Amino acid sequence: MDTFSNHLINFGQKVTKIKILKVIRSAFQQFMPFTIIGAIATLWTAVICNNQNGLGALWEPIMKLDFLNPAFTAVNFCTIGCISIGIALFMGIELGKENGVRTTFAGLLAVLSVFIVSPIQNIVTNDEGEVLATIKGIFENNLSSKGMFTAMIVTIVVVTIFSKLCQVEQLKIKMPEQVPPGISKSFEDLIPAGLSVVIISFVGLAVNLLTGGLYLNDLISKFIQQPLMGIGGSLPGFLVFAFLILLFWSVGIHGESMVSGILNPLMTALLLENLTMVQAGGEATNIINWVFFRIFLCTGGTGFGLALTLAIFLVGKRADNRAIAKVAIVPNLFNIVEVNIFGVPIVLNPILIIPFILAPIVCILFGYFMTFIGLCPVYYIQLPWTMPPFLFGFFASGGNFMGGLIQIIAVIISTLIYMPFVMAYEKQQNKEDELRLESEN
Repeated sequence: MDTFSNHLINFGQKVTKIKILKVIRSAFQQFMPFTIIGAIATLWTAVICNNQNGLGALWEPIMKLDFLNPAFTAVNFCTIGCISIGIALFMGIELGKENGVRTTFAGLLAVLSVFIVSPIQNIVTNDEGEVLATIKGIFENNLSSKGMFTAMIVTIVVVTIFSKLCQVEQLKIKMPEQVPPGISKSFEDLIPAGLSVVIISFVGLAVNLLTGGLYLNDLISKFIQQPLMGIGGSLPGFLVFAFLILLFWSVGIHGESMVSGILNPLMTALLLENLTMVQAGGEATNIINWVFFRIFLCTGGTGFGLALTLAIFLVGKRADNRAIAKVAIVPNLFNIVEVNIFGVPIVLNPILIIPFILAPIVCILFGYFMTFIGLCPVYYIQLPWTMPPFLFGFFASGGNFMGGLIQIIAVIISTLIYMPFVMAYEKQQNKEDELRLESEN
C-alpha cells in the first residue's frame, strides 16, 4: 500500500506541474461565475417566465414579466454564448503569466486570434442555392461551447509563439529612455505580436483553401472536440475519470485538480450543449455532463462524504468518529469533503477506501440508468457546486422534482454502502486500542 501510494503521489506531483493543464484548469475556474450567471438567466427564460413548458404554463400571471426575457437572453448570450472568448482570455492571461510575458496583452492577443480564424460572414441561400444575402459578423456558433476547443488550441499556439518571439532581442523595437515604460514595452511587443497573428491567420487561410471552404473550427470540432466529448460523455469513459479522481483522493491528492484540465472542458461542453438544445425548444440528450458529475460523484463532497457522515451517525459508536461527523455534517451539506478525507480519515485507510470508491461508482451507474429510462431528467443548468443536495438536482433539471429526488436516493444508497464498512472500521479501531492498552500495561 505504501509503495503504491508513493508512486501515485509522485505521478500526481508531475501531473500538477504540467503547464497547459494548469492553465486550462485555472481558466475554467475563473470563468465559472459567468457560466453560472448565464445559467441563471436561462432558468428565468426557459423555466420561470415561459408559457410553453415552464412556470408560465401553470401560473399565467408570471408571464406579465415576460418583457424582462430579452434582458436575460442578452445575459445568457454574453456569458454562455461567448464562453469561447472568455476561456481564450483567461487562458491567454494564465499562459502569459507562466511564460513571463505581459498577461493582459497575452489574453487580448488570444481573443483576437480566435476572431481571426473565425468566419466573418455567412451567406444566406434559398432552396435552389441562390444567394439571398451576405451577413457579416462573428456568430454565436463560433463563440459558444462549439468553438471552445478551437479557442483553447488557438490560445495555446498563439501565446506560445508570441512568448518565444519575445525572447528574440532582434525583434524588439527599442525606444529612447525618455519614453514612458508602458509605451516602450508596447513597441517591444509589436513585432512578436504582429508575427503571431499573421502566422495564425495564415493557418486559418490555409485550412480554408485546402478544405474547400471549411474553417479551423469546423475541423477541430469534427476531429477533436466531438470525439473527445463522445469518450468523456460515454459511461465507460466517465467511469475511468471517476475512478482516477477517487483513487487520487484516497492517497491525499485533490482528485478533481488532477483531471480537471481534461475533464472540465468536456463536461462543460456537454452541459452547455444540453442548454442550447433546451433553449431551441428541444430536449437535453447528454446524460453525462458537468452537473451529472457533481451529483453522482460529489454529492456531500467527492466520494459521497455526506453518506459517510450519515453512516457514522447511524451505526458508529465511537465518540471520536461521531465527534468528527458532527464537524463534517455542515461542510458536507455544501459538498465539502476535506473533513472526512483527512479527519476520519479516508486517506490511506484500506477499509474506508473501498466504499469511498464503490459508492460513487454504484451511484453513477444508478443515475445513468435512472436517466436512461426517463425517471431522472437530463441536467442542463450549471449551478454553484456548493448547492445543497436536492436543491442542486431540482434546479439543475429546470425545476423538476425528480431531479432532486434521485439525488437524495443516491445519498441513501451511498449511506447503505458505507454502513458495514464503518462498523468494520470501528472494530479495527477498538482492537488497536486494546493492543495499545496491553502494550502500555
